[in-house]
Amino acid sequence: MLVTGATGFLGRHFVQRLLERGHPASRLRCLVRDPGRATAAGLPASTLSIADLADPASEPALAAAAAGVDLVVHLAAELRGWSRWAFAGVNVGGTDRLLRAVAAAAPSAHVVLASSLAAAGPSADGVGSAAPPAACRPVSAYGVSKLEAELRLVAGRQPWTIVRPPVVYGAGDGATQMLFRQACAALAPVPWRPRPLSVIHVDDVVRALVRVLEVRPPGAVLPLDGCERTDTHAFVRAIAAACGRRARLVRVPIAVAALGAVVADGWAAWRGRASYFSRDKVREIRAVGWVADARPARSVLGFAASVPLHQGLADVARREGWRPAVTSATA
Repeated sequence: MLVTGATGFLGRHFVQRLLERGHPASRLRCLVRDPGRATAAGLPASTLSIADLADPASEPALAAAAAGVDLVVHLAAELRGWSRWAFAGVNVGGTDRLLRAVAAAAPSAHVVLASSLAAAGPSADGVGSAAPPAACRPVSAYGVSKLEAELRLVAGRQPWTIVRPPVVYGAGDGATQMLFRQACAALAPVPWRPRPLSVIHVDDVVRALVRVLEVRPPGAVLPLDGCERTDTHAFVRAIAAACGRRARLVRVPIAVAALGAVVADGWAAWRGRASYFSRDKVREIRAVGWVADARPARSVLGFAASVPLHQGLADVARREGWRPAVTSATA
């Protein structure tokens, strides 16, 4: 099995779960750019294959990593950017290079793509979240880049499965940490009107991916949903509550958010480092909602999320130090 993005937030959890379940390290290849970072993240050195998906010269290394595998789990993605080019390098170009290498070196391998609800486009009730790639209508540059990756996958000859998670949260994730800082600040900015939202704990996404490996449903597009749906206001309140606080929400008009995003993008471009808040993110905030339909994953995989929102957020709060674990001592 070849896993891309193995040092990322989702990738680390996924590889750890595979190894805990007894998957032999000798049958696992983790595609990474930085072997030092990979070993520091706990990946066995024997599993590492070095290549950069964003590098056009990486295809020979990608082909070597893919040679003879029967499964490819493509988790690598660029999540932050101030322009469509920032997302396209890895999400589109990197997927192209990977798929060409796999087609040449492992033509029968089943490819599992971790896409995004952003690729399907907005939904207030989950309708359309499982739409085939040709019928999707993303609203953000990130969503477009993930949809382009899907289209390239389905245009190939290999068996494939697409998984579309919504907002994924968990300890050790930069975006989750930003949300916790927002919720626990003196004033927590939120959209003027609440938008319905699906969110899912990283452990549930990993469970779904492991189940995909077991079933290998060809041609399936599977949105994932958490145990319960929330909205953009209630989610912030739930995060604050998990930290033992009460969120003070400040409703921000979309025009003000857009102006702030222009400033954020300018600062990111000057530093050469994108942030999680951008004009592209405002395009998603404008949408009617981001809700997933859990029925396809339940029908095809027998999968349902198992981490309740309050429990998952409490775990993050404890692990990230927002709310220290309660201990007791006996005499």
